[in-house]
Parts: sequence; C-alpha cells; structure tokens
Amino acid sequence: MAEPPLLTLADVSLTFGGDPLLAGASLVVAPGERIALVGRNGSGKSTLLKIMAGQVAADAGVRFVRPGVAVGYMAQDPDFAGFATLGAFAAQGLPEHEGWRAEAAMAGLALDPGLAPAAASGGERRRAALAKILAEAPDLMLLDEPTNHLDIHAIAWLEAHLSETRAAFVAVSHDRAFLRNLTDRLLWVDRGEVRRLDRGFAAFEAWRDKVHEEEDVQRHKLDRLIKAEGRWAVEGISARRRRNQGRVRRLEEMRAERREQIL
Repeated sequence: MAEPPLLTLADVSLTFGGDPLLAGASLVVAPGERIALVGRNGSGKSTLLKIMAGQVAADAGVRFVRPGVAVGYMAQDPDFAGFATLGAFAAQGLPEHEGWRAEAAMAGLALDPGLAPAAASGGERRRAALAKILAEAPDLMLLDEPTNHLDIHAIAWLEAHLSETRAAFVAVSHDRAFLRNLTDRLLWVDRGEVRRLDRGFAAFEAWRDKVHEEEDVQRHKLDRLIKAEGRWAVEGISARRRRNQGRVRRLEEMRAERREQIL
C-alpha cells in the first residue's frame, strides 16, 4: 500500500499586481520522489516553492503537510544573524554528535566553515544555505537553483549526494543536465496551472510540445464552431428567435471561452 503524500497543495491561487500568478493550482509530493519544477521565467516557480515551504501564504487554497514530516527550504537570501561563521549557520539545530553532517556538506561544496558571514560572497552564503539543508536531511527538500555558484566538482558531489538520498526533493534549476540526471517526476507551472508528468526532466520538451499541439487543435475546432454558429445567428435567428435562445447563449459562451484562451 502506497504511503500518503508528504505535502499537498489544493486549489492554490495567488495574485500579484492584479495578475493571477497561480489559479487553482494543485500538486502532491510523495515519499522519495525527485521532482523537477519547471516553467517559463516569471511563471511563479520560486513563489510556488515558497508556498510549499510555508513561507508565502496563498490567497486561497489549502497547504497540508503530513504530521511528523520535516520540510526543508533552501533560502535564496539566508539570514546569518547571530552566527559567527558559515559552519555554525550550517550546523544549527543539529545535535552535537551529528555536527559531522554539516562538515561533510561544506567540504563537498568546497566551503570554508570558519568563514565569517560578513566576509562571505553571495555565492558562499548560498552554498552555506545548501549545506544547511543537506545536513538537516529533512523528509522533503525544496531546492531553488541549488547548482548556482557551484563549480564542476561541487555539482558532481551534489548530484552524487542527492542520487543516494532517500528523501524527496523538488528542484528549480536552469542546469538541465542536473535535472536530467536526478529527477523522475515533473511539475510544470503553465499559465497559473500546475501540470504533472510521472517522468523525469528528459521527457519535458516532448511532453510540452504535445500539450501545445493538442491545445492548438482544440482552439482550431472551437474557432470553426464559433464561425459556423455565428453564421447561423446572422441568417436564422430572426425566424427562430424564441426557440433558439439557448443556442445563442452557447455561442456567447464559446466566444468567452476563446477570449480566455487568448489571454
């Protein structure tokens, strides 16, 4: 019997500046899944990741985390207040006998644990945030551009580490090789909707093109139907006005549907 999901979002909507970023988006993350979160720039990937982490509240919808499940989020701009070194930041919350987890992660990411946050570059600070979540080893890791600021050796170490973990993770990344090598599921943020494919990133482009082709076919069918019904409305409505008001209303509904597709 399959385990219940670690995290569920249901009918999530979020609007920024009057434009809907997410409109009734839903998703689930099951134990052990390795998910690529993809979409165009500005489609809402990072925001969706923050909603999953509980750091951004949606305007509507439900976020549910299974009781007892730990969710970790790799912050883009981590807060180092109160920490003298990057190592202390990465090891926070770990029992003393598990401090080696942070040390191993920082070594793998080529990061000096004794470096003061004030002296660290932006890339080093982000690597410390990545080391922290890897050391914590939560049930679900939410990773926003984890390979940014990593050299080839650090990326190879990270891929090896994630390939061996039993934890689930959701990753946003422009590193296509990283996503191809590691993921077995896809979540595609597309015009406010979240679409799911139970295959890895290598299947994304063919799937996306097929979805767009099917939508084009449906649009063409709708256009032809609107044209035919419009001709009927002009030529025959006066003779059958009362009997065919339902057909007129359907024509208006189809036109409204087509306008929404254009938007």
